[in-house]
Amino acid sequence: MKLDPTSQRFQTQHHGKTRGRSKSQQSRGPKDNFARGEVHSKRTDSVKEFKAQQQRERREKNLRYMDDKAQAHVSGATSFMGTIGTMSLKYPDGRWNLKELAAKALENYGLKTEYPEDVKQQVADIVANANGLPDDAKKPWVRDYRDKPFMSIDNGKLWTEMDPAELAKNPEANVSSRDIDQLQTARRLDNGDIRVTVAVSDIDAYVKKGSPLDKFMDENTSSIYTPDKVFNLVPPELAEDLASLNPREERLATVVEYSVDPDGNIKDEEVFQAIVKSRTKLDYDSVSAWMDGKADASPAMKAQGESLLEDLHLQQQASDWIDKGKTNDLEVDRTETRIVTEDGNAVGFETSKKGPANRIVENFMVSSNTVVSKFLRKKGYPTMERTLKEPEKWDRLQKLAKDNGYTLPNKPDAGALTDYMAYYKQKNPEGYDEMAVSIFKLSGRGMYEATAPDQELVGQFFLGVKNYMQSTASIRRGGDRLTPRLLKAALAGEPSPYSMSELSSFADNLNDKARTLAKAERQATKMVTATMLEDRVGEQFQAVVTGLKGKQKWCRIGNPPVEGSLFTRDNVEVGDKITVTLSKIDVERGFIDFKS
Repeated sequence: MKLDPTSQRFQTQHHGKTRGRSKSQQSRGPKDNFARGEVHSKRTDSVKEFKAQQQRERREKNLRYMDDKAQAHVSGATSFMGTIGTMSLKYPDGRWNLKELAAKALENYGLKTEYPEDVKQQVADIVANANGLPDDAKKPWVRDYRDKPFMSIDNGKLWTEMDPAELAKNPEANVSSRDIDQLQTARRLDNGDIRVTVAVSDIDAYVKKGSPLDKFMDENTSSIYTPDKVFNLVPPELAEDLASLNPREERLATVVEYSVDPDGNIKDEEVFQAIVKSRTKLDYDSVSAWMDGKADASPAMKAQGESLLEDLHLQQQASDWIDKGKTNDLEVDRTETRIVTEDGNAVGFETSKKGPANRIVENFMVSSNTVVSKFLRKKGYPTMERTLKEPEKWDRLQKLAKDNGYTLPNKPDAGALTDYMAYYKQKNPEGYDEMAVSIFKLSGRGMYEATAPDQELVGQFFLGVKNYMQSTASIRRGGDRLTPRLLKAALAGEPSPYSMSELSSFADNLNDKARTLAKAERQATKMVTATMLEDRVGEQFQAVVTGLKGKQKWCRIGNPPVEGSLFTRDNVEVGDKITVTLSKIDVERGFIDFKS
Protein backbone atom coordinates (compact mmCIF):
# COMPACT_ATOMS: atom_id res chain seq x y z
CA MET A 1 0.00 0.00 0.00
CA LYS A 2 1.15 3.54 -0.66
CA LEU A 3 -0.27 6.88 0.34
CA ASP A 4 -1.65 9.09 -2.42
CA PRO A 5 -1.37 12.58 -0.80
CA THR A 6 -3.37 14.43 -3.42
CA SER A 7 -6.47 12.20 -3.26
CA GLN A 8 -6.36 11.32 0.44
CA ARG A 9 -6.75 7.63 -0.49
CA PHE A 10 -4.60 4.55 -0.30
CA GLN A 11 -3.55 2.89 -3.55
CA THR A 12 -2.41 -0.69 -4.01
CA GLN A 13 0.75 -1.10 -6.02
CA HIS A 14 -0.40 -4.29 -7.70
CA HIS A 15 -3.89 -3.39 -8.88
CA GLY A 16 -4.01 0.37 -9.02
CA LYS A 17 -7.33 0.36 -7.17
CA THR A 18 -8.19 2.78 -4.39
CA ARG A 19 -10.42 2.58 -1.37
CA GLY A 20 -11.60 4.92 1.30
CA ARG A 21 -9.69 5.02 4.57
CA SER A 22 -11.24 3.48 7.65
CA LYS A 23 -11.44 5.41 10.92
CA SER A 24 -8.54 3.41 12.23
CA GLN A 25 -6.43 4.64 9.33
CA GLN A 26 -7.37 8.32 9.62
CA SER A 27 -5.00 9.06 12.45
CA ARG A 28 -1.42 8.07 11.83
CA GLY A 29 0.52 10.88 13.53
CA PRO A 30 3.26 13.12 12.15
CA LYS A 31 4.55 10.60 9.57
CA ASP A 32 1.42 11.03 7.42
CA ASN A 33 2.30 14.61 6.55
CA PHE A 34 -0.54 15.21 4.11
CA ALA A 35 -3.29 13.11 5.69
CA ARG A 36 -6.34 14.29 7.56
CA GLY A 37 -5.91 13.40 11.24
CA GLU A 38 -4.93 14.63 14.63
CA VAL A 39 -1.88 16.54 13.42
CA HIS A 40 -3.39 18.05 10.24
CA SER A 41 -7.17 18.40 10.25
CA LYS A 42 -7.39 20.19 6.89
CA ARG A 43 -5.34 20.77 3.74
CA THR A 44 -2.45 23.17 4.11
CA ASP A 45 -0.63 25.41 1.63
CA SER A 46 2.04 22.75 1.31
CA VAL A 47 -0.58 20.31 0.04
CA LYS A 48 -1.76 22.80 -2.58
CA GLU A 49 1.80 23.39 -3.70
CA PHE A 50 2.42 19.63 -3.85
CA LYS A 51 -0.67 19.15 -6.01
CA ALA A 52 0.29 22.01 -8.34
CA GLN A 53 3.80 20.62 -8.68
CA GLN A 54 2.40 17.19 -9.55
CA GLN A 55 0.19 18.73 -12.24
CA ARG A 56 3.15 20.63 -13.73
CA GLU A 57 5.26 17.48 -13.82
CA ARG A 58 2.49 15.52 -15.50
CA ARG A 59 2.05 18.25 -18.11
CA GLU A 60 5.78 18.36 -18.83
CA LYS A 61 5.96 14.56 -19.03
CA ASN A 62 3.09 14.46 -21.52
CA LEU A 63 4.72 17.16 -23.64
CA ARG A 64 8.03 15.29 -23.65
CA TYR A 65 6.23 12.10 -24.58
CA MET A 66 4.46 13.76 -27.51
CA ASP A 67 7.74 15.33 -28.68
CA ASP A 68 9.56 11.99 -28.47
CA LYS A 69 6.74 10.23 -30.28
CA ALA A 70 6.68 12.79 -33.07
CA GLN A 71 10.45 12.62 -33.43
CA ALA A 72 10.29 8.83 -33.64
CA HIS A 73 7.70 9.06 -36.40
CA VAL A 74 9.79 11.56 -38.32
CA SER A 75 13.03 9.59 -38.03
CA GLY A 76 11.47 6.16 -38.31
CA ALA A 77 14.00 5.01 -35.74
CA THR A 78 13.48 2.45 -33.01
CA SER A 79 15.76 0.38 -30.87
CA PHE A 80 16.54 -3.17 -32.03
CA MET A 81 13.35 -4.69 -30.67
CA GLY A 82 11.33 -1.53 -30.22
CA THR A 83 9.69 -0.14 -27.09
CA ILE A 84 6.20 0.94 -26.31
CA GLY A 85 7.22 4.14 -24.56
CA THR A 86 8.77 5.92 -27.54
CA MET A 87 6.35 5.17 -30.33
CA SER A 88 2.58 5.22 -30.68
CA LEU A 89 0.64 2.08 -31.51
CA LYS A 90 -0.47 3.92 -34.63
CA TYR A 91 1.37 5.77 -37.36
CA PRO A 92 0.52 9.45 -37.99
CA ASP A 93 -1.75 8.42 -40.89
CA GLY A 94 -3.87 6.31 -38.55
CA ARG A 95 -2.56 2.86 -39.53
CA TRP A 96 -1.77 0.43 -36.75
CA ASN A 97 1.94 -0.09 -36.07
CA LEU A 98 2.15 -3.89 -36.15
CA LYS A 99 5.64 -4.08 -34.65
CA GLU A 100 4.61 -1.95 -31.68
CA LEU A 101 1.43 -3.96 -31.21
CA ALA A 102 3.57 -7.08 -31.01
CA ALA A 103 5.95 -5.44 -28.54
CA LYS A 104 3.00 -4.43 -26.40
CA ALA A 105 1.70 -8.01 -26.43
CA LEU A 106 5.06 -9.28 -25.20
CA GLU A 107 5.38 -6.65 -22.52
CA ASN A 108 1.83 -7.40 -21.33
CA TYR A 109 3.06 -10.87 -20.44
CA GLY A 110 6.31 -9.73 -18.85
CA LEU A 111 8.52 -10.76 -21.77
CA LYS A 112 11.59 -8.82 -22.84
CA THR A 113 11.59 -6.65 -25.94
CA GLU A 114 15.13 -5.30 -25.57
CA TYR A 115 18.52 -6.74 -24.68
CA PRO A 116 19.95 -5.39 -21.40
CA GLU A 117 23.16 -3.38 -21.49
CA ASP A 118 25.37 -6.13 -20.08
CA VAL A 119 24.20 -8.46 -22.86
CA LYS A 120 24.90 -5.84 -25.52
CA GLN A 121 28.39 -5.35 -24.07
CA GLN A 122 29.06 -9.08 -23.98
CA VAL A 123 28.03 -9.48 -27.62
CA ALA A 124 30.13 -6.47 -28.63
CA ASP A 125 33.14 -8.05 -26.91
CA ILE A 126 32.52 -11.40 -28.63
CA VAL A 127 32.35 -9.74 -32.04
CA ALA A 128 35.42 -7.61 -31.38
CA ASN A 129 37.49 -10.66 -30.34
CA ALA A 130 36.19 -13.02 -33.01
CA ASN A 131 39.02 -14.22 -35.21
CA GLY A 132 38.14 -17.34 -37.12
CA LEU A 133 36.79 -20.39 -35.29
CA PRO A 134 36.09 -20.20 -31.54
CA ASP A 135 38.51 -21.71 -29.03
CA ASP A 136 36.21 -24.70 -28.48
CA ALA A 137 36.99 -25.80 -32.05
CA LYS A 138 40.57 -26.58 -30.92
CA LYS A 139 39.54 -29.34 -28.50
CA PRO A 140 41.17 -32.71 -29.27
CA TRP A 141 37.86 -34.49 -29.87
CA VAL A 142 36.68 -32.10 -32.61
CA ARG A 143 36.62 -33.72 -36.05
CA ASP A 144 37.12 -32.05 -39.41
CA TYR A 145 33.93 -32.39 -41.48
CA ARG A 146 34.51 -29.45 -43.79
CA ASP A 147 34.58 -31.76 -46.80
CA LYS A 148 31.07 -33.10 -46.12
CA PRO A 149 28.42 -31.72 -48.52
CA PHE A 150 26.18 -30.13 -45.89
CA MET A 151 23.18 -28.01 -46.83
CA SER A 152 20.38 -26.27 -44.92
CA ILE A 153 16.67 -26.35 -45.74
CA ASP A 154 14.67 -23.63 -44.03
CA ASN A 155 12.04 -20.97 -44.60
CA GLY A 156 11.79 -19.08 -47.85
CA LYS A 157 9.73 -18.44 -50.96
CA LEU A 158 9.12 -20.73 -53.94
CA TRP A 159 11.84 -19.74 -56.36
CA THR A 160 9.45 -19.54 -59.36
CA GLU A 161 7.66 -16.66 -57.63
CA MET A 162 10.85 -14.61 -57.43
CA ASP A 163 12.22 -12.02 -59.84
CA PRO A 164 14.60 -13.96 -62.14
CA ALA A 165 17.00 -11.02 -62.21
CA GLU A 166 17.28 -11.12 -58.42
CA LEU A 167 17.98 -14.86 -58.45
CA ALA A 168 20.55 -14.36 -61.20
CA LYS A 169 22.48 -12.09 -58.85
CA ASN A 170 21.95 -14.32 -55.81
CA PRO A 171 20.65 -17.90 -56.32
CA GLU A 172 19.78 -18.07 -52.59
CA ALA A 173 17.74 -14.85 -52.59
CA ASN A 174 14.48 -16.74 -52.05
CA VAL A 175 15.67 -18.17 -48.70
CA SER A 176 14.47 -15.86 -45.92
CA SER A 177 15.99 -17.61 -42.88
CA ARG A 178 19.13 -15.99 -41.54
CA ASP A 179 19.51 -17.84 -38.22
CA ILE A 180 20.45 -21.27 -39.53
CA ASP A 181 20.92 -23.87 -36.82
CA GLN A 182 20.61 -27.22 -38.64
CA LEU A 183 22.43 -28.75 -41.61
CA GLN A 184 22.11 -32.20 -43.11
CA THR A 185 23.58 -34.52 -45.72
CA ALA A 186 23.25 -38.21 -46.63
CA ARG A 187 25.28 -40.89 -48.40
CA ARG A 188 24.70 -44.50 -49.48
CA LEU A 189 26.65 -47.19 -47.65
CA ASP A 190 28.01 -50.34 -49.27
CA ASN A 191 25.33 -52.47 -47.57
CA GLY A 192 22.54 -50.32 -49.02
CA ASP A 193 21.75 -48.39 -45.84
CA ILE A 194 21.78 -44.59 -45.85
CA ARG A 195 24.09 -42.69 -43.51
CA VAL A 196 22.49 -39.45 -42.29
CA THR A 197 24.61 -36.66 -40.83
CA VAL A 198 23.00 -33.72 -39.02
CA ALA A 199 25.00 -30.71 -37.79
CA VAL A 200 23.62 -28.30 -35.17
CA SER A 201 24.91 -24.85 -34.28
CA ASP A 202 26.91 -24.67 -31.03
CA ILE A 203 25.85 -21.44 -29.30
CA ASP A 204 27.84 -22.49 -26.21
CA ALA A 205 31.03 -21.86 -28.17
CA TYR A 206 30.29 -18.14 -27.68
CA VAL A 207 27.80 -17.98 -24.81
CA LYS A 208 29.27 -19.62 -21.73
CA LYS A 209 27.35 -20.81 -18.71
CA GLY A 210 26.65 -18.00 -16.25
CA SER A 211 27.45 -15.16 -18.67
CA PRO A 212 24.96 -12.25 -19.07
CA LEU A 213 23.54 -13.60 -22.34
CA ASP A 214 23.31 -17.10 -20.91
CA LYS A 215 21.18 -15.75 -18.05
CA PHE A 216 19.13 -13.61 -20.42
CA MET A 217 18.27 -16.69 -22.49
CA ASP A 218 16.22 -17.83 -19.50
CA GLU A 219 14.02 -14.71 -19.72
CA ASN A 220 12.09 -15.28 -22.96
CA THR A 221 13.58 -18.80 -23.41
CA SER A 222 12.84 -18.76 -27.15
CA SER A 223 12.72 -16.57 -30.20
CA ILE A 224 9.23 -15.14 -30.51
CA TYR A 225 7.52 -15.03 -33.87
CA THR A 226 4.90 -12.37 -34.53
CA PRO A 227 3.29 -11.44 -37.86
CA ASP A 228 5.55 -8.50 -38.71
CA LYS A 229 8.58 -9.08 -36.48
CA VAL A 230 10.76 -11.79 -34.97
CA PHE A 231 12.04 -11.08 -31.46
CA ASN A 232 15.25 -13.10 -31.52
CA LEU A 233 16.41 -14.94 -28.43
CA VAL A 234 20.04 -14.30 -29.35
CA PRO A 235 21.25 -10.95 -30.77
CA PRO A 236 21.65 -10.98 -34.57
CA GLU A 237 25.42 -10.56 -34.40
CA LEU A 238 25.46 -14.17 -33.15
CA ALA A 239 22.15 -15.60 -34.37
CA GLU A 240 22.61 -14.50 -37.97
CA ASP A 241 26.40 -14.42 -38.21
CA LEU A 242 28.97 -16.00 -35.88
CA ALA A 243 26.81 -18.86 -34.59
CA SER A 244 24.66 -19.34 -37.68
CA LEU A 245 25.60 -22.21 -40.00
CA ASN A 246 25.77 -19.91 -43.00
CA PRO A 247 26.84 -21.21 -46.42
CA ARG A 248 30.55 -21.23 -47.19
CA GLU A 249 31.49 -20.38 -43.61
CA GLU A 250 33.48 -22.64 -41.27
CA ARG A 251 31.56 -23.31 -38.07
CA LEU A 252 31.84 -25.48 -34.97
CA ALA A 253 28.83 -27.77 -34.66
CA THR A 254 27.38 -30.63 -32.66
CA VAL A 255 27.08 -33.55 -35.10
CA VAL A 256 24.68 -36.49 -34.91
CA GLU A 257 25.24 -39.42 -37.29
CA TYR A 258 23.20 -42.58 -37.75
CA SER A 259 22.37 -45.16 -40.39
CA VAL A 260 18.85 -45.95 -41.61
CA ASP A 261 17.98 -49.30 -43.16
CA PRO A 262 15.06 -50.01 -45.56
CA ASP A 263 12.86 -51.09 -42.63
CA GLY A 264 13.33 -47.74 -40.90
CA ASN A 265 15.65 -48.99 -38.17
CA ILE A 266 18.10 -46.38 -36.89
CA LYS A 267 21.49 -47.82 -35.88
CA ASP A 268 25.20 -47.13 -35.51
CA GLU A 269 24.51 -43.79 -33.83
CA GLU A 270 27.29 -41.33 -33.02
CA VAL A 271 27.33 -37.92 -31.34
CA PHE A 272 30.42 -35.71 -31.51
CA GLN A 273 31.65 -32.24 -32.44
CA ALA A 274 33.13 -31.19 -35.76
CA ILE A 275 34.08 -28.24 -37.90
CA VAL A 276 31.56 -28.02 -40.75
CA LYS A 277 31.06 -25.93 -43.86
CA SER A 278 27.67 -25.68 -45.57
CA ARG A 279 27.57 -25.70 -49.37
CA THR A 280 24.29 -23.80 -49.78
CA LYS A 281 21.00 -22.85 -48.16
CA LEU A 282 17.70 -24.00 -49.65
CA ASP A 283 14.03 -23.46 -48.82
CA TYR A 284 11.23 -25.90 -48.03
CA ASP A 285 8.85 -24.83 -50.80
CA SER A 286 11.35 -25.03 -53.65
CA VAL A 287 12.81 -28.37 -52.58
CA SER A 288 9.31 -29.83 -52.02
CA ALA A 289 8.07 -28.58 -55.39
CA TRP A 290 11.06 -30.20 -57.11
CA MET A 291 10.57 -33.48 -55.25
CA ASP A 292 6.87 -33.51 -56.14
CA GLY A 293 7.65 -32.79 -59.79
CA LYS A 294 5.86 -29.45 -59.70
CA ALA A 295 8.88 -27.27 -60.43
CA ASP A 296 12.40 -27.50 -61.75
CA ALA A 297 15.35 -27.43 -59.36
CA SER A 298 15.97 -23.95 -57.99
CA PRO A 299 19.01 -21.90 -59.08
CA ALA A 300 20.64 -22.58 -55.71
CA MET A 301 20.14 -26.34 -56.19
CA LYS A 302 21.44 -26.29 -59.78
CA ALA A 303 24.47 -24.24 -58.79
CA GLN A 304 25.77 -27.20 -56.75
CA GLY A 305 25.40 -29.72 -59.57
CA GLU A 306 24.04 -33.25 -59.75
CA SER A 307 25.75 -34.33 -56.53
CA LEU A 308 23.45 -32.10 -54.46
CA LEU A 309 20.35 -33.42 -56.24
CA GLU A 310 21.47 -36.98 -55.56
CA ASP A 311 22.07 -36.06 -51.91
CA LEU A 312 18.52 -34.72 -51.67
CA HIS A 313 17.14 -37.91 -53.21
CA LEU A 314 19.00 -39.95 -50.57
CA GLN A 315 17.67 -37.68 -47.81
CA GLN A 316 14.13 -38.20 -49.08
CA GLN A 317 14.59 -41.97 -49.22
CA ALA A 318 16.03 -42.05 -45.69
CA SER A 319 13.08 -39.95 -44.48
CA ASP A 320 10.60 -42.32 -46.16
CA TRP A 321 12.33 -45.28 -44.49
CA ILE A 322 12.11 -43.56 -41.10
CA ASP A 323 8.37 -43.08 -41.67
CA LYS A 324 8.09 -46.77 -42.57
CA GLY A 325 9.70 -47.77 -39.29
CA LYS A 326 7.28 -45.79 -37.14
CA THR A 327 4.49 -47.73 -35.48
CA ASN A 328 2.78 -45.37 -33.08
CA ASP A 329 3.13 -41.68 -33.93
CA LEU A 330 0.61 -39.00 -34.85
CA GLU A 331 0.73 -37.75 -38.42
CA VAL A 332 -1.40 -34.67 -39.13
CA ASP A 333 -1.44 -33.10 -42.57
CA ARG A 334 -2.35 -29.70 -41.19
CA THR A 335 -2.45 -26.49 -43.19
CA GLU A 336 -0.21 -23.75 -41.81
CA THR A 337 -1.49 -20.20 -41.96
CA ARG A 338 0.44 -16.99 -41.55
CA ILE A 339 -0.52 -13.34 -41.77
CA VAL A 340 0.93 -11.59 -44.81
CA THR A 341 2.27 -8.10 -44.18
CA GLU A 342 3.36 -5.52 -46.71
CA ASP A 343 4.93 -2.19 -45.79
CA GLY A 344 3.80 -2.63 -42.20
CA ASN A 345 0.18 -3.47 -43.07
CA ALA A 346 -1.63 -6.76 -42.52
CA VAL A 347 -3.01 -7.47 -45.99
CA GLY A 348 -4.23 -11.07 -45.79
CA PHE A 349 -3.45 -14.66 -45.00
CA GLU A 350 -1.25 -17.20 -46.70
CA THR A 351 -1.75 -20.94 -46.27
CA SER A 352 0.68 -23.73 -47.02
CA LYS A 353 1.00 -27.42 -46.39
CA LYS A 354 4.15 -29.21 -45.37
CA GLY A 355 5.89 -30.96 -48.23
CA PRO A 356 8.52 -33.71 -48.41
CA ALA A 357 11.32 -31.23 -47.60
CA ASN A 358 9.61 -30.31 -44.32
CA ARG A 359 9.22 -33.98 -43.56
CA ILE A 360 12.92 -34.65 -44.18
CA VAL A 361 14.03 -31.96 -41.76
CA GLU A 362 11.48 -33.02 -39.12
CA ASN A 363 12.38 -36.72 -39.35
CA PHE A 364 16.09 -35.98 -39.11
CA MET A 365 15.46 -33.60 -36.22
CA VAL A 366 13.35 -36.08 -34.23
CA SER A 367 15.83 -38.90 -34.86
CA SER A 368 18.75 -36.68 -33.82
CA ASN A 369 17.03 -35.61 -30.60
CA THR A 370 16.38 -39.26 -29.78
CA VAL A 371 20.00 -40.26 -30.49
CA VAL A 372 21.36 -37.41 -28.32
CA SER A 373 19.20 -38.48 -25.37
CA LYS A 374 20.31 -42.11 -25.67
CA PHE A 375 23.98 -41.10 -25.98
CA LEU A 376 24.04 -38.88 -22.88
CA ARG A 377 22.03 -41.31 -20.75
CA LYS A 378 24.39 -44.16 -21.66
CA LYS A 379 27.27 -41.92 -20.58
CA GLY A 380 25.58 -41.53 -17.19
CA TYR A 381 24.48 -37.92 -17.60
CA PRO A 382 21.08 -36.48 -16.68
CA THR A 383 19.01 -35.09 -19.54
CA MET A 384 16.15 -32.67 -19.94
CA GLU A 385 13.55 -34.57 -21.94
CA ARG A 386 10.67 -33.10 -23.88
CA THR A 387 7.72 -35.26 -22.83
CA LEU A 388 4.05 -35.65 -23.66
CA LYS A 389 2.09 -38.15 -21.60
CA GLU A 390 -0.76 -40.22 -22.90
CA PRO A 391 -3.84 -37.95 -23.12
CA GLU A 392 -5.82 -37.85 -19.88
CA LYS A 393 -8.87 -36.83 -21.91
CA TRP A 394 -8.77 -39.88 -24.18
CA ASP A 395 -12.48 -40.46 -23.44
CA ARG A 396 -13.19 -37.00 -24.87
CA LEU A 397 -11.21 -37.92 -27.99
CA GLN A 398 -13.17 -41.16 -28.24
CA LYS A 399 -16.44 -39.23 -28.05
CA LEU A 400 -15.25 -36.72 -30.63
CA ALA A 401 -14.39 -39.55 -33.03
CA LYS A 402 -17.63 -41.43 -32.30
CA ASP A 403 -19.68 -38.32 -33.08
CA ASN A 404 -18.07 -38.39 -36.51
CA GLY A 405 -18.68 -42.10 -37.14
CA TYR A 406 -15.31 -43.50 -36.04
CA THR A 407 -14.28 -45.72 -33.12
CA LEU A 408 -10.99 -45.20 -31.30
CA PRO A 409 -9.53 -47.98 -29.13
CA ASN A 410 -9.94 -47.82 -25.35
CA LYS A 411 -6.17 -47.46 -24.84
CA PRO A 412 -4.51 -44.20 -25.99
CA ASP A 413 -2.89 -44.80 -29.36
CA ALA A 414 -1.26 -42.07 -31.49
CA GLY A 415 -1.34 -44.29 -34.57
CA ALA A 416 -5.09 -44.73 -34.15
CA LEU A 417 -5.46 -40.95 -34.03
CA THR A 418 -3.56 -40.76 -37.33
CA ASP A 419 -5.99 -43.25 -38.87
CA TYR A 420 -8.93 -41.24 -37.55
CA MET A 421 -7.54 -38.03 -39.01
CA ALA A 422 -7.10 -39.72 -42.40
CA TYR A 423 -10.70 -40.92 -42.20
CA TYR A 424 -11.97 -37.48 -41.24
CA LYS A 425 -9.98 -35.77 -43.98
CA GLN A 426 -11.67 -37.94 -46.58
CA LYS A 427 -15.08 -37.38 -45.01
CA ASN A 428 -14.79 -33.63 -44.42
CA PRO A 429 -11.67 -32.05 -45.94
CA GLU A 430 -12.94 -28.51 -45.25
CA GLY A 431 -13.10 -29.17 -41.52
CA TYR A 432 -9.82 -31.06 -41.25
CA ASP A 433 -7.74 -28.20 -39.83
CA GLU A 434 -10.35 -27.38 -37.19
CA MET A 435 -10.50 -31.03 -36.19
CA ALA A 436 -6.69 -31.09 -35.90
CA VAL A 437 -6.86 -28.13 -33.51
CA SER A 438 -9.40 -29.99 -31.39
CA ILE A 439 -7.19 -33.11 -31.31
CA PHE A 440 -4.19 -31.09 -30.12
CA LYS A 441 -6.23 -29.21 -27.52
CA LEU A 442 -7.60 -32.42 -25.99
CA SER A 443 -4.27 -34.25 -26.08
CA GLY A 444 -2.48 -31.98 -23.62
CA ARG A 445 0.72 -29.96 -23.65
CA GLY A 446 4.30 -31.11 -24.07
CA MET A 447 6.53 -30.55 -21.04
CA TYR A 448 10.22 -30.35 -20.22
CA GLU A 449 11.26 -32.85 -17.57
CA ALA A 450 14.64 -33.39 -15.93
CA THR A 451 15.50 -37.09 -15.81
CA ALA A 452 18.30 -39.05 -14.19
CA PRO A 453 20.17 -41.54 -16.41
CA ASP A 454 18.57 -44.51 -14.60
CA GLN A 455 15.09 -43.00 -14.45
CA GLU A 456 12.23 -44.44 -16.52
CA LEU A 457 11.26 -42.07 -19.33
CA VAL A 458 7.77 -40.72 -19.83
CA GLY A 459 8.20 -40.51 -23.61
CA GLN A 460 6.63 -38.32 -26.29
CA PHE A 461 3.14 -39.63 -27.13
CA PHE A 462 2.68 -37.83 -30.45
CA LEU A 463 6.11 -38.89 -31.75
CA GLY A 464 5.90 -42.44 -30.47
CA VAL A 465 9.38 -42.34 -28.91
CA LYS A 466 10.72 -42.73 -25.38
CA ASN A 467 13.94 -40.70 -25.67
CA TYR A 468 13.52 -37.11 -26.84
CA MET A 469 15.88 -34.32 -25.81
CA GLN A 470 15.39 -31.20 -27.92
CA SER A 471 18.82 -30.24 -29.22
CA THR A 472 18.57 -29.02 -32.81
CA ALA A 473 17.71 -25.32 -32.40
CA SER A 474 20.28 -23.82 -30.04
CA ILE A 475 19.95 -20.35 -31.61
CA ARG A 476 16.17 -20.23 -31.29
CA ARG A 477 15.41 -22.31 -28.16
CA GLY A 478 17.13 -21.55 -24.88
CA GLY A 479 16.93 -25.10 -23.52
CA ASP A 480 18.85 -26.53 -26.49
CA ARG A 481 22.08 -24.86 -25.39
CA LEU A 482 22.40 -27.43 -22.60
CA THR A 483 23.19 -30.22 -25.08
CA PRO A 484 26.65 -29.04 -26.26
CA ARG A 485 27.61 -28.35 -22.64
CA LEU A 486 26.66 -31.87 -21.57
CA LEU A 487 28.31 -33.32 -24.67
CA LYS A 488 31.59 -31.47 -24.11
CA ALA A 489 31.69 -32.71 -20.53
CA ALA A 490 31.08 -36.27 -21.72
CA LEU A 491 33.77 -36.06 -24.40
CA ALA A 492 36.24 -34.61 -21.88
CA GLY A 493 35.36 -37.22 -19.24
CA GLU A 494 34.19 -34.52 -16.82
CA PRO A 495 31.17 -34.51 -14.47
CA SER A 496 27.88 -33.14 -15.74
CA PRO A 497 27.84 -29.31 -15.76
CA TYR A 498 24.27 -29.50 -14.46
CA SER A 499 22.90 -31.20 -11.38
CA MET A 500 19.42 -32.73 -11.34
CA SER A 501 18.15 -29.78 -9.30
CA GLU A 502 19.54 -27.33 -11.87
CA LEU A 503 17.93 -29.23 -14.73
CA SER A 504 14.65 -29.33 -12.82
CA SER A 505 14.79 -25.55 -12.38
CA PHE A 506 15.50 -25.18 -16.09
CA ALA A 507 12.56 -27.43 -16.93
CA ASP A 508 10.18 -25.56 -14.62
CA ASN A 509 11.17 -22.22 -16.11
CA LEU A 510 10.83 -23.49 -19.69
CA ASN A 511 7.41 -24.95 -18.95
CA ASP A 512 6.19 -21.73 -17.33
CA LYS A 513 7.58 -19.56 -20.12
CA ALA A 514 6.18 -21.87 -22.82
CA ARG A 515 2.68 -21.10 -21.61
CA THR A 516 3.48 -17.40 -21.44
CA LEU A 517 5.05 -17.40 -24.90
CA ALA A 518 2.05 -19.15 -26.39
CA LYS A 519 -0.28 -16.56 -24.88
CA ALA A 520 1.87 -13.63 -26.02
CA GLU A 521 2.27 -14.93 -29.57
CA ARG A 522 -1.45 -15.68 -29.71
CA GLN A 523 -2.31 -12.19 -28.47
CA ALA A 524 0.08 -10.55 -30.95
CA THR A 525 -1.48 -12.53 -33.78
CA LYS A 526 -4.98 -11.65 -32.59
CA MET A 527 -4.07 -7.97 -32.30
CA VAL A 528 -2.85 -7.94 -35.89
CA THR A 529 -5.83 -9.98 -37.08
CA ALA A 530 -8.12 -7.59 -35.24
CA THR A 531 -6.81 -4.74 -37.36
CA MET A 532 -8.28 -6.55 -40.37
CA LEU A 533 -11.61 -7.29 -38.64
CA GLU A 534 -12.44 -3.86 -37.24
CA ASP A 535 -14.97 -3.14 -39.99
CA ARG A 536 -16.58 -6.62 -39.90
CA VAL A 537 -18.31 -6.46 -36.51
CA GLY A 538 -21.80 -7.89 -36.88
CA GLU A 539 -20.90 -10.42 -39.58
CA GLN A 540 -21.66 -14.11 -39.15
CA PHE A 541 -19.07 -16.91 -39.44
CA GLN A 542 -18.98 -20.69 -39.29
CA ALA A 543 -16.88 -21.74 -36.28
CA VAL A 544 -15.72 -24.76 -34.31
CA VAL A 545 -15.47 -24.81 -30.51
CA THR A 546 -11.79 -25.16 -29.58
CA GLY A 547 -11.61 -24.68 -25.82
CA LEU A 548 -13.56 -24.86 -22.57
CA LYS A 549 -12.38 -23.73 -19.15
CA GLY A 550 -15.02 -23.22 -16.51
CA LYS A 551 -17.42 -20.65 -17.88
CA GLN A 552 -14.95 -19.51 -20.52
CA LYS A 553 -15.28 -20.80 -24.06
CA TRP A 554 -13.31 -20.30 -27.27
CA CYS A 555 -14.04 -20.92 -30.90
CA ARG A 556 -12.14 -20.69 -34.18
CA ILE A 557 -13.37 -19.40 -37.51
CA GLY A 558 -11.86 -20.37 -40.82
CA ASN A 559 -11.88 -17.14 -42.82
CA PRO A 560 -9.82 -15.49 -41.53
CA PRO A 561 -8.37 -18.33 -39.43
CA VAL A 562 -8.47 -16.93 -35.90
CA GLU A 563 -9.55 -17.99 -32.44
CA GLY A 564 -11.67 -15.78 -30.19
CA SER A 565 -13.77 -15.81 -27.03
CA LEU A 566 -17.22 -17.35 -27.35
CA PHE A 567 -20.25 -16.07 -25.47
CA THR A 568 -23.14 -18.54 -25.63
CA ARG A 569 -25.85 -19.90 -23.37
CA ASP A 570 -25.82 -23.22 -25.18
CA ASN A 571 -24.03 -26.29 -23.89
CA VAL A 572 -21.14 -26.90 -26.27
CA GLU A 573 -18.20 -29.30 -26.46
CA VAL A 574 -14.79 -29.02 -28.10
CA GLY A 575 -15.21 -29.87 -31.77
CA ASP A 576 -18.83 -28.66 -32.05
CA LYS A 577 -19.62 -26.65 -35.17
CA ILE A 578 -21.69 -23.54 -34.62
CA THR A 579 -22.65 -20.27 -36.30
CA VAL A 580 -21.29 -17.20 -34.53
CA THR A 581 -21.48 -13.44 -34.89
CA LEU A 582 -18.47 -11.19 -34.49
CA SER A 583 -19.62 -9.04 -31.60
CA LYS A 584 -16.63 -6.97 -30.51
CA ILE A 585 -13.07 -6.02 -31.51
CA ASP A 586 -10.43 -4.45 -29.29
CA VAL A 587 -7.15 -4.19 -31.20
CA GLU A 588 -4.98 -2.93 -28.35
CA ARG A 589 -5.98 -5.80 -26.07
CA GLY A 590 -6.19 -8.40 -28.81
CA PHE A 591 -9.81 -9.18 -27.99
CA ILE A 592 -11.89 -10.86 -30.68
CA ASP A 593 -15.30 -11.80 -29.28
CA PHE A 594 -17.98 -13.96 -30.84
CA LYS A 595 -21.50 -14.78 -29.71
CA SER A 596 -24.01 -17.38 -30.75
